[in-house]
Amino acid sequence: MKQICWILYFGLILVSCKQKQSSNVIRKTDDTSKLIKTDSMIKSTINSNTDCLDYKFNNVKKQADTLTKYYKLTIDKQADRQHCDNMIFCSFPNSFEAMQKLFGYNDSKGAAPLYDYPLGENIIRYFGQLTTIPKDKYYDKYINICIGGRWQADNIRAGFGIHERLINDSEAICSRLTKRTDKEIKSVFRFIFDGPHPKNDDNQKIYNQLLLKIDKFDKRLSKLLAESYNQLMKEVHCDGK
Repeated sequence: MKQICWILYFGLILVSCKQKQSSNVIRKTDDTSKLIKTDSMIKSTINSNTDCLDYKFNNVKKQADTLTKYYKLTIDKQADRQHCDNMIFCSFPNSFEAMQKLFGYNDSKGAAPLYDYPLGENIIRYFGQLTTIPKDKYYDKYINICIGGRWQADNIRAGFGIHERLINDSEAICSRLTKRTDKEIKSVFRFIFDGPHPKNDDNQKIYNQLLLKIDKFDKRLSKLLAESYNQLMKEVHCDGK
């Protein structure tokens, strides 16, 4: 009888110790990795198949902090790549105006949270190279941030690199671009070449590449590209005299 009691007593001690150890591990995880707790709440609503174009932040500083956090996690390979890419995509602006507030410079308000080099430029470039997001949603947002775009140097320039996708993934992005109005399409093309002009050898090379690629896919787009580029080249901007 005593032997049975000792076994029961010893068993209770083991269970109690295991429960205590487990509790300590949970508290340690919460203390040292708040990211896991935060992500668990967000992960259920944001994934590669979720439409998160309307994902909102209370202010631009929080948006910048979120983008910075997930960009650094991805670069340092400290978290799941797919989840980080989802969060970067969902946290990215959905209009040119929002891009200015996050990456640009305002004469009265000063530098935006992600204006500093090279962080701001690197985050934009990382967005421009995403391959883990469904292409229809990805290109819709990419096109949105270029519509109405105007060259301001630094981060606000060159269509945020969208010409690279037009050259390297022509059919996928053009299929989304054809759904826009002529005015919107010409605005995107103009932003790609806006900046010092008309004497700009780099722009001429990009234009020739784009025209060759786009003309094979859609004649309307290639026509609008030519119109937009030729109109811009009639103007003189900055040191392109």
